[in-house]
Amino acid sequence: MPPDANPAWNEVFFFPLRLPPICDEIQLAILGGSRSGKVLGTATLHLSQISSAGAELEEGTPGFLPCFGPSFLPFYGPRPDPGRTPSTDTGVAYRGRVLLELSTLMGTPDGRQRDTMSPEDIARVQCHLPRRRFGLCGVFYSATMVPAGPELLRFELSLGNYGDTGDVTCKPAASVTPHGCPLFDGNRYHYLPWYGDKPVVAVTSSWEDAGHRWDALNLLRAMCRRLVGIGFGDILQERNVAELRDARGDTGGDIGRRLLRQLAQDCGRALPQLEAQPTPTPLDAHLRAARLHLLRHVAAAVAVPPRAGWDTLLPVAEGWLGRVAALAVESGAAVPPKEEVACPQGWHVADGWRVDVTGAVDEAGWEYGASAAPGSPPPAWHAAEKTYHTHRRRRWLRTRRRDPGAQGREQDVAAFLRLVGAHSPEAAAGAEAWEYGSLWGCRFHLQPRAGDVCRRRRWHRGMVPVQPPPVAPLFLLEGSPGTEEQAEEDEPAAAQRQARGSSRAPPPQPLPFILCTFQQPNFFQLRCYVFQALELAPRGTKATADPVAHVSFVHVSQSTRVLPGTLDPLWDQTLLFHRVLLYGDPRGVRDEPPAVVVEVFDQDGGGAGGFLGRSVCTPEVWLDVGRRRTPRLRRYPLGGPGGPAGELLAAFELLHDAEDGSLAQVSTPPWRQGVFSVPLGVRPRLRLVALEILPRITAKKGAADKAAEEEEEEDEDEDEDDWWSKFYMAMGDKAKSRRGTNRDRLKIYSCELEAVSEFEGLQDFCQTFPLYQPGGHPAAGEDPVPVGEFKGLFRIYPLPEDPGVPPPPRHFQELPPSQPQKCLVRVYVVRAFDLPPRDRNGLCDPYVRVSLGTKTLGQRDQYVPNTLEPVFGRLFEVTGTIPLEKDLRVSLLDYDLLPPDQEIGTTTIDLENRLLSRFRAHCGLPTLYRTAGPGRWRDQLPPSRTLEHFARARGLPAPEFSAEGTAVTFGDQTFLLSHFESGPPAHRHPGVPRERLALHVLHGCHLVPEHLETRTLYNSTQPGLEQGKVQMWVDVFPASLGPPGPPVDITPRKAQRYELRCVVWNTRDVDLGDTNLAGQRMSDIYVTGWLDGLEEQRQRTDVHYRSLQGDGGFNWRFVFSFEYLAAEQLCVLPRKEHFWSLDETVLKVPPKLILQVWDNDKFSADDFLGVLELELTRLPQPAQHPQNCTPTPQGTPQSRWPWRGAQTPSPFSLFRQRRARGWWPCTVQDGGKRRLSGKLELSLELLTAKEAEERPAGKGREDPNMYPTLPAPVRPEWSFLWLQAPLRGLRYGVWRQHRGRLSLGLALLLLLALLFTFVYAAPGYLAMKLVNPLRSLHLAGGERPAGGAGKP
Repeated sequence: MPPDANPAWNEVFFFPLRLPPICDEIQLAILGGSRSGKVLGTATLHLSQISSAGAELEEGTPGFLPCFGPSFLPFYGPRPDPGRTPSTDTGVAYRGRVLLELSTLMGTPDGRQRDTMSPEDIARVQCHLPRRRFGLCGVFYSATMVPAGPELLRFELSLGNYGDTGDVTCKPAASVTPHGCPLFDGNRYHYLPWYGDKPVVAVTSSWEDAGHRWDALNLLRAMCRRLVGIGFGDILQERNVAELRDARGDTGGDIGRRLLRQLAQDCGRALPQLEAQPTPTPLDAHLRAARLHLLRHVAAAVAVPPRAGWDTLLPVAEGWLGRVAALAVESGAAVPPKEEVACPQGWHVADGWRVDVTGAVDEAGWEYGASAAPGSPPPAWHAAEKTYHTHRRRRWLRTRRRDPGAQGREQDVAAFLRLVGAHSPEAAAGAEAWEYGSLWGCRFHLQPRAGDVCRRRRWHRGMVPVQPPPVAPLFLLEGSPGTEEQAEEDEPAAAQRQARGSSRAPPPQPLPFILCTFQQPNFFQLRCYVFQALELAPRGTKATADPVAHVSFVHVSQSTRVLPGTLDPLWDQTLLFHRVLLYGDPRGVRDEPPAVVVEVFDQDGGGAGGFLGRSVCTPEVWLDVGRRRTPRLRRYPLGGPGGPAGELLAAFELLHDAEDGSLAQVSTPPWRQGVFSVPLGVRPRLRLVALEILPRITAKKGAADKAAEEEEEEDEDEDEDDWWSKFYMAMGDKAKSRRGTNRDRLKIYSCELEAVSEFEGLQDFCQTFPLYQPGGHPAAGEDPVPVGEFKGLFRIYPLPEDPGVPPPPRHFQELPPSQPQKCLVRVYVVRAFDLPPRDRNGLCDPYVRVSLGTKTLGQRDQYVPNTLEPVFGRLFEVTGTIPLEKDLRVSLLDYDLLPPDQEIGTTTIDLENRLLSRFRAHCGLPTLYRTAGPGRWRDQLPPSRTLEHFARARGLPAPEFSAEGTAVTFGDQTFLLSHFESGPPAHRHPGVPRERLALHVLHGCHLVPEHLETRTLYNSTQPGLEQGKVQMWVDVFPASLGPPGPPVDITPRKAQRYELRCVVWNTRDVDLGDTNLAGQRMSDIYVTGWLDGLEEQRQRTDVHYRSLQGDGGFNWRFVFSFEYLAAEQLCVLPRKEHFWSLDETVLKVPPKLILQVWDNDKFSADDFLGVLELELTRLPQPAQHPQNCTPTPQGTPQSRWPWRGAQTPSPFSLFRQRRARGWWPCTVQDGGKRRLSGKLELSLELLTAKEAEERPAGKGREDPNMYPTLPAPVRPEWSFLWLQAPLRGLRYGVWRQHRGRLSLGLALLLLLALLFTFVYAAPGYLAMKLVNPLRSLHLAGGERPAGGAGKP
């Protein structure tokens, strides 16, 4: 947009978004100049505040997609004034706001990136533009802990552009305090000496009315303050949740009742207001619905006390606090009119006002200039106006003369300025009241310096309103925005004054400073009980510190003593602040007490020391000292440069020092070693305790429950069962599992084994505590990096005070061997899923790498190509010494053609915890005990010895088995094998009864079962973000217990190659798609076939021409080769997505044979006649005769008994039966339904690769034409292509069908020809006979003598 303070874009941007999003922030920026220009301001929208997934609240609150506005969004950036002191905070200044609307639509993006808003949308948002006027008043109570120096300080209060003295777009306001010089408090800090005159600032501004949002936020934040402990009215510092957390005994019930009563009152006030709240935007409507649901839920919950006791109220209240807090978020100098300038006393006006047109001004008296910095007047003025000028001015003049007998010059100046305090301290100070500067608009200072060219001093006067205004009078002391300036004089008056001459106008009147004066202060005594600081973070690489605490309260401060060489300083010191002046009503101090700031410094080396941490604390206020209760020490968090920096154990109380001397009743803290110590009633009571740092073993008796196993018959041989069948059965995918029973079960955990609650994080024997480097402060938003671990358990118990009483026995008696153990570690990596893409095709090529100590296993060429859900099925065996090599790292890397490979994610497993855990996490317990086969016992110890070790670890007597092994006494119970097995074991290789019974008892001891854990992968380059999950398990076998059993074979199932031979014998009743020359319906039939997914193996028969009945004979063999995964009943189809792809992608589809019948055409596209789809694993029974072949199989005759109904033959698997022959129906879609369009006689034979090699057969009728031998089909004589033999085509197409008609036609044609010949020749012959009838006789007689005379 061109340079403009109020640009109007009216554009729409489109961004694709996947929910839930990984990031939470939407960043917006306003740029100045070109696209590569500097950033003027930025704003942030948090998706968590403008959307909801519906999971934050209970009882099914519906969520909503991200939405915002249309509303104004403020932008903040660096201050544009280069003359100001530079700041490291780039978002400190308000830079403008943008009217913005954000909406989210579900669906596929249409590809647009930007567009123009429609006029309807522009008109719709106009309702959000009207403004209202608001007044903001601020009273500065105190300014403490300010930096030292000779420079004068002042404070500025601004709201947007309003009140900002560096912004010239708004009228000046009384938004700054007077300048003040900081004074030293005598200990460490400085303060501004305001005392009883508190500065007041007032800013009037115009904004859109968003009162409905403020009201809702105020209500919810009031509930938050109620919960976290801010006092309300007469309620004295009720901390509610904090007090409920620290409550002991019966006090918890009283605090809980008070909390529920107050929350009920808050909900009762808030619900009616929220129900009446308007919702101008969709976000307002969604937030209002969520807030109403939450408040109604809380109101219903606080109506009745908790049923489970007051102890359960704390987590519930903390949950309310979190939900309420989640919804309690939102995203220059004035010139007085000349008519009001009064003439000073002792003077009189000689003429009226006139414009000064003399000097360097234009014809209207104006002169122009450009300011060097925003808010400052131009340093130079010019008569000609330029485009870069920002200011203009002109002078009004009038003549005044001194009255006879007037006062002196000083009295004239005082009268002109209406000085009320002519004898004020400023006037008496003379030159000390001046402030000096090098240029107007720059910073002024108290002492004159070389180069100062100007000076100023402040004058005070009292002002009262003439009449009661409609608003607070203090808001009338500023140039309010939107107020129209006084109209300039009319043209005649201006011309008249211009003719009188010119003189300079008086300087503009500055804005007043407002003060709030307290007539009489109140005195208080502050007692700071600083007992101890805990877990301080040292500076740099130091391991210790010399901490000292500096306590600041309003304008006073004190320090504790320095304790050298400790990070947990025990100061045990009371700091007393006597006669502290606090102004205002004491009840206001009680309701909103000033904060106590405690800063801890490292005083090593002297000087100011190094900053360690800060805490802002609120004291308890007691106006009536007689009702005072002894305070209790509380923990206050310390915040340091890098985040949390420890805790402060202290207490603070503010006592009113009334004139009646009641404060003297409070005893003074005891004096010890030159300081006041913490009194006994405040300091914690110490007692002698013992601390044991050892692992803890607790005896726990497990009860075995009787488990009834359901036995079912299996269709397949048990030898075919593999580990993957168990896996898919546990996943609930029965189609991929060969099992018909759930006897041998596998437990799949959706999280890490350490995260399963029943196993206590596998830290029951010893807990893990991370060790951090002293003084190491992570960057903002990052977690500290541990440098080591400490393992152990802590036990604290009291010791008797009397030395003569013997101490109690130690808790930790038996300890495991402390020497390192050499172990064999088997890592089973099954599969991974939800991996992030790493390649351009949106996939990755992952492989596994396992590391233990210095050993690394895993080869990069064993990757799974082109997938985000790889199935590895890998086993890694590695030996290590625990605990020297206890951290097992399992990493997934993405294979690249050129190394190095990218790391996808890593998970780390603590093997020591698994080896030492009492839950026996080093090897999971299988469901069944087997001595051979796929599920063979793999642990080092058999179940009976494992049970003995378990009893020894729990301190229980060893189990006693019967001689037959069918009974065992364990603990106080006797278990029989018949309790668990109702009959002989159904599985193979069951083992002896003793071991089976011991395994059943172990299952009742709550140990880790045979399992598969799901571990989350993380990447160090993206901390905290999940990079997918991997399913795996780990077995750890100590070498001291002997060799382990055989490993589990989890190799992925491999497909077996098969060959399907399909012989197409005949067709019947195929639809006739053509009409011949004789008008007969006919079809030129041929059949095509292929396996689903293997279209490149499509084959076709020859053509049976001129089928008049839909019958065809082929004797044609189709041969298809494919890979079949029997366990999953799927065909495996490896293929490359593109010709340039390096690796193949595996696709799995059901084995399905597709046969289609077509009508062959020479000069047009072939006509589709029907299709037959046969799923080889569920093949329908064929009909033995074509007349019985229907879409619904009817090969089996109807039952003779009507109540038994019709029996339909069940489908069968060709992989079991191997051969099938018969008639199957072809169908076609017609009118939305499928109808019969023909019948195919087929023979199907399935062979393995070895069988196919032993019994070869060619395609079609090619050699080797065997198994079976296919003769040429016997087809009718008319079955040929008419273009090859046209006469034969006429013979079979016309003659054979119409030979009778053709013969009759030929006979009639001959008769007609004879008749025509007779009719044509008869007239001439008759005429010759009639004209010369004797000629013939004469000719006959003349010839006869001649013949006779010639004879001898």
